[in-house]
Amino acid sequence: MTLGPLNKKVAEQSQIQLSVSRTYTAFTIIYMLCGIAAIVVGIFYSNAKNDSERIFIVTAYSLRAFIFLGVYFIACSLIGTLVALAPLRRKRLLQTHIIAIALIILTMLCISLWLWTRTLNINGVYGKYWRNDWSDSIKDAFQRDGNCCGFLSRADAPYMQSPSCKDANIDYGCMYTVIFYAQHHHRYIYAGLIVFMLMGLGSMTTGIILHMQCSNEERLRWAQTQYLARKAKRYQDSLGDDDDGSNTYSMHELQPTNSRSRYRNS
Repeated sequence: MTLGPLNKKVAEQSQIQLSVSRTYTAFTIIYMLCGIAAIVVGIFYSNAKNDSERIFIVTAYSLRAFIFLGVYFIACSLIGTLVALAPLRRKRLLQTHIIAIALIILTMLCISLWLWTRTLNINGVYGKYWRNDWSDSIKDAFQRDGNCCGFLSRADAPYMQSPSCKDANIDYGCMYTVIFYAQHHHRYIYAGLIVFMLMGLGSMTTGIILHMQCSNEERLRWAQTQYLARKAKRYQDSLGDDDDGSNTYSMHELQPTNSRSRYRNS
């Protein structure tokens, strides 16, 4: 049995929709993995000691925010999984999934911009923390790591009990030690946020394409329903017009064309 022009078009469209559905499912799974990774990173940093250098460099709230991001990613992925199982019946849920991902991408972009603004005046930001907020144990940790004393110099709020400050030959501060340490951790955070945003964009884009395909599918089904209704009406009218029983249309013409299934849930 050969396919007519319309059936060939439907078959080709079915293959495109299947590829879109599979791509959407793949991005949904990857996004869930990103959520698990974010939770692991957040738990790792939240379990750091209260006097840990990285807690004061990046702040505990920013680090623990990864846990929230991970939970959010997993929730979005679960919604995406439900949509992938039945995209036509759960079109509104697909819309919710797209909006939720767009909101978290915007949030991560704001976080990235906030971190970037901190790097513009990194000397002033961490110099203020060194002089006013950081404990002696944090100063001692940086002074031991950088073999330095004070922030700008040994006269700039040093922790004098540190071995480096007891050495009279060391007269340079720990500004560059703090800056290098901050840049090191910021690079990891930037990389993570960029990966999360790219995966979110991929999932959102495939979701938008799938939504468009679902809308097209609904329009095609509605058009086919209207076509069959008109054909049935014409057939009934022809029965009333033909008294001898000879009909212009046969019953098999009312049957829909036999084409490949476009969706598993149809």
